[in-house]
Amino acid sequence: MAGPAEVVADHSWPGTSTTVLRLRATDGRQMILKANTSADSFQREYTALSRWAPALGASAPQLLDVDEDAQILLMTAVTGQPLQSLTLTARQERRAYERAGALLARFHATAPRTVLPAFGAERAAYIRAQLTDGTHPLTRADLAVLDEALHQLQALPPQRAQPSHLDFTSRNILWSTEAEAGVIDFETSRYEAMGRDFLRITQRTLHPRPDLRTAFYHGYGREPGHDEGELMRICTVTDAAAIVVAATARGQRAFAEEAHSILTAAVRHWPAPTPGTTIPHGRRPL
Repeated sequence: MAGPAEVVADHSWPGTSTTVLRLRATDGRQMILKANTSADSFQREYTALSRWAPALGASAPQLLDVDEDAQILLMTAVTGQPLQSLTLTARQERRAYERAGALLARFHATAPRTVLPAFGAERAAYIRAQLTDGTHPLTRADLAVLDEALHQLQALPPQRAQPSHLDFTSRNILWSTEAEAGVIDFETSRYEAMGRDFLRITQRTLHPRPDLRTAFYHGYGREPGHDEGELMRICTVTDAAAIVVAATARGQRAFAEEAHSILTAAVRHWPAPTPGTTIPHGRRPL
């Protein structure tokens, strides 16, 4: 697929189903070869790279070749380093997150919006399926709030949906002083209810840094709306609880601890939104 090339780096993430290799061709071009043993993850990334990434140009990987039987993708390498690995001044950080917000807005606009009529019920069923291996990492308070959140999720009306990355975090946002923000790793991408794409970056970065939150949504062009904020409020609980259980079962201690910290904060504030998932100082509907 790549022709004569050498492996110059292994970017595979431990504990996942993917192998990610950086290749250098004889003419100096750098490419990414990604193999995924998960059929669903492969198909989601293949769809995103085929349909949506082309509109982002150099800010996203561009598909060069694919082997569907082997579940292997060959793509261009995006310029920059993950934001989480960079040491920037506060001003540089604000600029980077502003451009990241603008990039996410571009991605959301790469295809027309649609409606997911049964999103809430289907998402609640999915979360419940993740909890079948036992909920022993969750406290009684966690379980009580989770039960209420799942019922609220199930009762949601049809949701507007758009192309969504769903792991838009500092690990997958690339930045360099010479280029605009870039984004990689589309294996969780799909049409998803509006608001869910704000969740992870809010929980992991924007909440403790109001300056970055302001910069990010300025770049995006708007704050989350009421319906998006309500979805974020509910999914903060349901998603974090599912990650705690799944990561604990797989022995992924760091992921489990991070998710439990998010869940604990959400349970403490329930039924109000977790701090950072709604407009600062705005009214919080119960």
